[in-house]
Amino acid sequence: MKSPGAKLGAVAAVLEEGLAEGVAPGLSAAVLHRGVLVHASVHGSARLEPRREELTPGHHFDVASLTKVMATATAAAVLIAERRLSLEDPVRRHLPSFAGAGRDRVTIRHLLAHSSGLPAWRPYYERVMADPVGRLAFQPREARPGSRLAEAFARGRALLEEAVLSEPLEAEPGTRAVYSDLGFLALGWALERAAGVPLGRLVRERVLEPLALASTFFVDEASEPGRVGGLGEREGRAFAATEQCVHRGEVNCGEVNDDNAWALGGVAGHAGLFSTARDVAALGSAWLDALRRRPGLLDPGVAAEFARRDPTPDGTRALGWDTPSPEGSSLGTRLGRGPGGAIGHLGFTGTSLWIDPDAEVVVALLTNRCHPSRENERIRAFRPRFHDAVAGALGIG
Repeated sequence: MKSPGAKLGAVAAVLEEGLAEGVAPGLSAAVLHRGVLVHASVHGSARLEPRREELTPGHHFDVASLTKVMATATAAAVLIAERRLSLEDPVRRHLPSFAGAGRDRVTIRHLLAHSSGLPAWRPYYERVMADPVGRLAFQPREARPGSRLAEAFARGRALLEEAVLSEPLEAEPGTRAVYSDLGFLALGWALERAAGVPLGRLVRERVLEPLALASTFFVDEASEPGRVGGLGEREGRAFAATEQCVHRGEVNCGEVNDDNAWALGGVAGHAGLFSTARDVAALGSAWLDALRRRPGLLDPGVAAEFARRDPTPDGTRALGWDTPSPEGSSLGTRLGRGPGGAIGHLGFTGTSLWIDPDAEVVVALLTNRCHPSRENERIRAFRPRFHDAVAGALGIG
């Protein structure tokens, strides 16, 4: 990426306005236009409690559900291009216990399109907290028994996998679109079986390293310190804090905010990734290159299939990705208006990534809007205004 010091005045101004309005303690954005980094800036604080810490370009954000597209969907696209996975594979081919009561008809495509019939969410971490071994991972940091954490997270994995793969469907596969963390938990495990390696390693070796995304990683809490992809990923890095977690008795910082992902040790198909705005934009650029049929990590035909809106009734989802809603979108009113539309995704912690293939624009916005409380929802109104400011600064729309 070129122009590392580039800044669009109107974009910086709207980010400062968002900061003043209390959208989040800290905001970081990166914008690529035709492959050039035209904006990168950080604003505000990485954390407010227990002490204020200024946000810098080196701080890493918990990107929450951006994990679904940056890690899981991208890894799935790589495996599909290699014919190690098919969109039409029944999930039970890779996860044999996901069978019976209609589950036999659920495919990898259904999981990616959020049309499997699985519920949106379940508090499975509560089962882990109630387990004599699993609950050890939910102690405050200073009280966690380091010698037994791997055992606690292994127990969490067993409990969550059993729960997700036996969860009753709420609808026939392909008949409704409901955004489902459960579906992406199952998808992550299916990718592990198809690739023959753990999800964290698969994503690191097949997505992050080929794209040179050195500031994007899972922190595998169950691994040994110093191991690549393990706790060593946290050493020497700065993190933006998320919310005050009542279950772990601390402000989450450098540990995944999502409790179901935490119960698994921090590596999950639906959440767990940490990154910077520039890395998030670079991942988006890899998808843009494929959609523009340029050579790179992703097969253009597979990318086009993933970017096509799924026909499930009343849905706006593509495969892994979302598309702008006719009723109003976080993308705003000016981007994504060409024949190629747009693809994007949001994250609970206040993150987003949108790609406009016609205008060749990639926009990454990372915030810690849920620090110290998830009750702050000002990000909803801010996102469209921010993206309209980006489009205006670029003369689009």
